[in-house]
Amino acid sequence: TNGVIAVVLVGNSSEVALAGAREKEDFLHMAPNVEVLTMNETDPKSIIKSICDLMTEHWLQGVVFGDDTDQEAIAQILDFISAQTHIPILGVRGGSSMIMAAKDDNSMFFQFGPSIEQQASVILNIMEEYDWYIFSIVTTYYPGYQDFVTKIRNTIENSFVGWELEEVLLLDMSVDDGDSKIQNQLKKLQSPVILLYCTKEEANTIFEVAHSVGITGYGYTWIVPSLVAGDTDVVPAEFPTGLLSVSYDEWDYGLEARVRDGVAIITMATSTMMMDRGPHTLLKSECHGAPEKKTPISGNPNEVLR
Repeated sequence: TNGVIAVVLVGNSSEVALAGAREKEDFLHMAPNVEVLTMNETDPKSIIKSICDLMTEHWLQGVVFGDDTDQEAIAQILDFISAQTHIPILGVRGGSSMIMAAKDDNSMFFQFGPSIEQQASVILNIMEEYDWYIFSIVTTYYPGYQDFVTKIRNTIENSFVGWELEEVLLLDMSVDDGDSKIQNQLKKLQSPVILLYCTKEEANTIFEVAHSVGITGYGYTWIVPSLVAGDTDVVPAEFPTGLLSVSYDEWDYGLEARVRDGVAIITMATSTMMMDRGPHTLLKSECHGAPEKKTPISGNPNEVLR
């Protein structure tokens, strides 16, 4: 059987609707083994159900997933599905592409986007460009915060530039009445430049508190990775003026181009894998039970995809 590649586009924006319609039309002629599904619901249950239904109907080689949300939880759902079913999933836009630090060891979930370390490097390059050498870091416990801080510490320790890292604050967002505790922590901040690593939702609270402490106005520059900024068309009122964000080239690399690249990556990886290990390497995956064949797969399909 030839496997099917599923393209799942989620959301209510016109971009998703247009891309969906156009991809259906194009793939019909170019690649009949591509199944395009568009849906509006972005909740975990609906996403899991749609992908499971596709698996039941088809022999899936992989899934290319794009959405128009800022929900980093979508990435976590896809990582879970991939770990359970051993199907490669590529998150190409929106919440599905918000970089996840700690992926499941068994998952084949990949994302289009710069790594946390790459973003940290870009942030330091911007700061160096403007001679902003005195700074502090604020993070929550959101996975990846250690990678972010470590990358920055390592870079400035091995640099000729006279960096001064004043404070590294770790905020606990889970405590009740956390605001007053966060407020006390943020009062320590004196540096003109503050780097913030957290989710977009957490950033709302943090900026609200930062505003009340008087560190979001003139004389303070906040810099955030793409996780915080998310969809730049939707900027929460709490976000301070002059906030700088590092983000992936949205305007230059649209949803349709990403979907096509995603399909090409899975097609290439699958054929390489079959050439290496024979057609039996493609298991039919099930959501409702274990894969049909229990043969141990030699090597790791991850290597091919990377």
